[in-house]
Amino acid sequence: MFFLEAVLLLRYTLRLSAGLLVLALAVLAAFHIEAAQANVLPVLVYHHIQEKVSSDVSCTPEQFDSHIHALKNAGYTPLTLAQARLFMAGALNDVEKPVLITFDDGYESLHQFALPIATKYQVPMSVFVVTSRIGRKPQFARYLEESQIREMAASGFFFFGSHTHDLHTESTKIFEAFGPASDNPFLRLLSRDLRLSSARLEAITGQRPEAIAWPYGKYNPDFTTIARQNGYKLHFTSASGYNEPGTNPFAIKRIPITSRDTAISVLRKAGGGY
Repeated sequence: MFFLEAVLLLRYTLRLSAGLLVLALAVLAAFHIEAAQANVLPVLVYHHIQEKVSSDVSCTPEQFDSHIHALKNAGYTPLTLAQARLFMAGALNDVEKPVLITFDDGYESLHQFALPIATKYQVPMSVFVVTSRIGRKPQFARYLEESQIREMAASGFFFFGSHTHDLHTESTKIFEAFGPASDNPFLRLLSRDLRLSSARLEAITGQRPEAIAWPYGKYNPDFTTIARQNGYKLHFTSASGYNEPGTNPFAIKRIPITSRDTAISVLRKAGGGY
């Protein structure tokens, strides 16, 4: 009888130990994930804000508000472009759960909807503008006016970069059509375009832009060289993933936000679940 009780006690102890081991491993894993997330920079990319969504890359004002509210409540620290550059250089170590909120294109809806939300939550946001389209409506939506860009920049919550001047296309295909030679004429066109974009933004905001988001994320090493020569120090791509201290600032990864995203899914994407 004593032997049987001893065996049962041993089995119970082993099961309990196994359970405690699993729990301990789960806690350690969670700690490791949290620690890893604390040392990465998710860059979220939005495009258009519409009351009635007509595109997969749009969201409603209510959705956008809920996304920003959720990020703030979860303890994320939205960064400026300058802070993002410091983070990737390994010189911004005291920020908890950094995140960079970006917009491509520069639609007028950002003045109507994003500016009040940025002000409400005291959150910096960055906009990459197709500068030849400023104040125009070449497609389905109007782009920001100069006065709106000026107002947004003056708020202290918006920072502007280039989305090219007039090359919002898959420029790599044009480049490849001329061949890979170093005297490829498209490179001269690209350099002129980036100078025009930089000059237009500087004339409006008083600040020379140091960041560019490549249209459709398309670029190559020659494009990188041209952009660097024209003063662009942060290059954003469409490659998915997260950025760490030491990340190449000329190949910054981003995470797209779509019309289907909720506050929960945005938190998941920001937290490493993309």
